[in-house]
Amino acid sequence: MRLIRPLGVAAATLALILSVTACHNSGPPSQNSPQISFADRTPFRLNVAEVEVVWEYQPPGHLPNVDQQMALPPGSAIVRWVQDRLRPVGQAGSGSARVVIRDASVVEVPLRVDRSLSGSFKNEQEMRYDGTLQIAIEIKDARRITVADVTAAAQRSRSVAEDLTLNQRDRILFDISEDLARDIDRQMDQLIRDYFGRWLVR
Repeated sequence: MRLIRPLGVAAATLALILSVTACHNSGPPSQNSPQISFADRTPFRLNVAEVEVVWEYQPPGHLPNVDQQMALPPGSAIVRWVQDRLRPVGQAGSGSARVVIRDASVVEVPLRVDRSLSGSFKNEQEMRYDGTLQIAIEIKDARRITVADVTAAAQRSRSVAEDLTLNQRDRILFDISEDLARDIDRQMDQLIRDYFGRWLVR
């Protein structure tokens, strides 16, 4: 798998190349880090020579965005999805599948809380987290011309109470990311079958 993460417009041609072998042999994950897997799903065997992941979305790195603080940002969940579900089995020169991460943001939205004396006896919803995930998959021929493409998008929101602990917050953010990725998985499962039939190897 080839992972392309532009570092701003001026560096759009820079690429970080990771092999599938390296991705799977980087050592065991930390036991304290939440994980996501699609290994229980049958992978799509694509008649292409390689699969690329291209990051069009660049996290702002500051509030209201919180995806940069997450143990599993939505974009990283999609990278794992690509590793588990898209397998290039074509010969050299048979083209490529390009997975474009167009949006993978999670933002926090402050909610109105009663700050009066009576409000101090309430446990109100203080914050809402809105997550958006949009990706496209493009099939490119040997000349790098797009010959087929599909797009999927998902949104999730969760509001949280004032007394939320840090661990509870981290778990909710993980759940948002996982739910977004699984929504994309369900959509792409059908879209790939409907529109990429020519490139599916049984």
